[in-house]
Amino acid sequence: MANLTFAKEEKPHILSKKKIHKILIVDDDQAVHDITNIALESMTFSDFELEVFTAYSASDAKIILNEQDDIALALIDVVMETPEAGLDLVDYIREELQDEFIRLIIRTGQANDFPPMHVIQHYDINDFKEKTELTLERLYTTIRTSIKQYEQLVELQQKYEDTYKQMTTNALTLLPNRIKLIEDFSQQSHQTLILIDIIGFSHINETNGYEVGDHVLKELGGFLSSNYSETYKVYHLNNDIFALVTDKEHLENIQGNIEKIKEDISQFTIETENFSTHIETTIGVAYQTEDDVLKKAELALKEARNLGRNQIKFYSNDLKIIQQINDTNRWSPIIKHALENDEMMAYAQPIFNIKDKSIDKYELLVRIKYKEEVCTPHMFIKAAKNSGQLYNIFKFMFDQGCRQASKTGHHYSINISDSEFHNEGLFEFIQSSIDDHEVDPKLLSLEIMESSAVTHSDEIQDLILKIHNLGIEFIVDDFGVQCSNFAQTDFLPISTLKIDGSFIKNIDESENSKIIVKTIQTFAKEKGFKLVAEFVCNENIYNEIKKLGIEYAQGYYLAEPVPLDDISSIKPLGHN
Repeated sequence: MANLTFAKEEKPHILSKKKIHKILIVDDDQAVHDITNIALESMTFSDFELEVFTAYSASDAKIILNEQDDIALALIDVVMETPEAGLDLVDYIREELQDEFIRLIIRTGQANDFPPMHVIQHYDINDFKEKTELTLERLYTTIRTSIKQYEQLVELQQKYEDTYKQMTTNALTLLPNRIKLIEDFSQQSHQTLILIDIIGFSHINETNGYEVGDHVLKELGGFLSSNYSETYKVYHLNNDIFALVTDKEHLENIQGNIEKIKEDISQFTIETENFSTHIETTIGVAYQTEDDVLKKAELALKEARNLGRNQIKFYSNDLKIIQQINDTNRWSPIIKHALENDEMMAYAQPIFNIKDKSIDKYELLVRIKYKEEVCTPHMFIKAAKNSGQLYNIFKFMFDQGCRQASKTGHHYSINISDSEFHNEGLFEFIQSSIDDHEVDPKLLSLEIMESSAVTHSDEIQDLILKIHNLGIEFIVDDFGVQCSNFAQTDFLPISTLKIDGSFIKNIDESENSKIIVKTIQTFAKEKGFKLVAEFVCNENIYNEIKKLGIEYAQGYYLAEPVPLDDISSIKPLGHN
């Protein structure tokens, strides 16, 4: 085998900025090599130069091809050490080397034995030439055309690789991203996925700026890669969620490994000039089966978040979050059917004035009639929220409240959650419902299910003020559960607080509940708010809240919820 490079060595060496492309001449005839070399030396290409490799057999060509993986063009004879050695070499290049870029041109002196049409149909070549037809001009054209084709293919491949890398790499940490994770799982099985969620990352961004947040992500990504990449594949899926993936052989002590990883992360200090922090994490884990491992790990992570801070949760079929999803899937069509077929019902439960034992107002409570059963909200309200149907339930209940208030002149309150305030048409709906029923808006109250989202949103606060200006009263429901309660009263036009039932239902037995209720009572008195005790379910509780001087009460001991058409059956306290 000869391996020659034609670089015009006899001339002074001049640095060239031209690309150098490699071509391979495969032929067992020395004369063919000599003539081809002479021809090539006489050629000048404007934008590239050639480096020429020569082989005298298909076997020699294979050696060169394995050593040089960027040959642009091969001119291959057919008959060499075997009658079809050149054609076998073509198959070797395309099938075994998997080289789709190299341009392959069959150059034979025995065209009658190998008809061009047959060769072109059965072999992945780019051209077929008889040696006698390859004049200098045609050889020049063939080489130039082939090199340009090769360049275009390489350029397209490079663009594809660049695009693929951008699509499958997190731009900040340069770790493989969610798309790459899904792709990798589609190609392998029996892997364990560990999702790592940074606790309080949004707080870091809000209080220290996004540059610090980005620094934290890059530092954690680097920490995970440097410490665990020998055992795990490391991914950065999105924002504050990273992933580690290991295969089946590491499953035996996976619990201990994950706890160790969590501990290692907690001891890792991330610092900048004016910032220093330790990272706390929540972790969800799932083992790959035939189902979607990413979805399972995300469910486990969500369950871990629900359990509190610094939790690790492994996926299993009995996760509460799965029950929640199943409940949503079960109840969503039932809710939709009830709304569309008059099977949604409004019940009313009175709120009593303890001092004069009169009914102050009625709280409207939603019910669904399903299979001859009246279903209460605790069965379906979470499903309604998760399926996006809570706003439609609110509209139904508010319409019922307007109709009933207009009809009876009684005061009605309707529950509303923070999610309803995000509907653009909320104010228009409330105003049009009041107008349609010609009801005095002072006979209506909205009970806000307390949420920090209400306090922290200027837009929601403005909307509440706008609704309040119509004459509608606002009540804070479940007061005392979240730390945002007391702050809410400074930002919102609140007139009434309803103490959360968890503090009332055991106030006759729990000294702690009694202290909390007394604190709320003192606060309400100072602020001039009405105070309602919910969940008054027995006589002892009723007597206890009377002793504390709470003005209003609601609960099954006093009166159970009834359909709107039956509210005349509810009597003032002492008349039941």
